[in-house]
Order: sequence, then C-alpha cells, then structure tokens
Amino acid sequence: MTKLDHCNIRTFDLDGTIAFYTDIVDLKDGDFPGTRSMGAWLYDASDRPILHIIAIDPKDPEAALGRVRDRLGKLAGNLELSSLNGGGAIDHIAFECDDYDAMRAKLTARGLPFTSSDVPSINLRQLFVNDPNGVTLELNFR
Repeated sequence: MTKLDHCNIRTFDLDGTIAFYTDIVDLKDGDFPGTRSMGAWLYDASDRPILHIIAIDPKDPEAALGRVRDRLGKLAGNLELSSLNGGGAIDHIAFECDDYDAMRAKLTARGLPFTSSDVPSINLRQLFVNDPNGVTLELNFR
C-alpha cells in the first residue's frame, strides 16, 4: 500500500452532500466516470478525487444499490436502506497500491475472497476485499 486513495459515501442527498464538502471542506466538484444521477467525485487541492459519492434515489434506491451489488457481489457489505446513515453510509475505503500480481497472490494464498475490476478508461486495475469487520477495501493499481 502506498497511500489512502479515497473514501466513498452513499447518500440520499447528492446535492446537499456535494454542497457540504465543497463549501465546508473546500473540495472541488469535478469529473465523474458516469452520469451525475449516479454520483460525484470531489477533488482535493492537488486535483485528486479523494471523496466518491454514490447517489441513492429515495424513490428508486435499488437502482444504485443494485449497481454496487452487481459490481462487488458478496463483498458489497450491508446494503439495507435502514443502515445507510452515519457510519453505515461509508461504502468502502480505497488504497493506492503497487504490484497487482503480488497482492492478488497474497489474497489467494490467505484464502480471502475478492473480486477484481479493470477500468481501462482511467488505466486502473482494482481488487476488492473485505476486512475482518466487513468493511470493503478497494485496492487500486495504476
């Protein structure tokens, strides 16, 4: 692991969450690899997207939660609507890492279930694994 990459928050109030973090924490609203209705990325002063926000439409919460479930499978954590408040709104923690093959071998050797994802548009390979508390970790390899 080389550094903390980003945190991800699930929210029923995308606009309010963006407004809070841009006004209070001085993050910048910026490019997001998807439609605005899906979420947002907020950037720090060095133009790094350190806060990812998943928008959950209160009228159709299953759409966003279904995308999370489809991507992460069993590693998605608790997706019950009643849990999406306070600490339960934290979706995952991401670390920037190096040596994708070594990490994949380590997870396999320890018998830890994980999923992988490639995002060619931003030259990114990812591994997702849960910690002993059920917190999803996103391990990013650029």
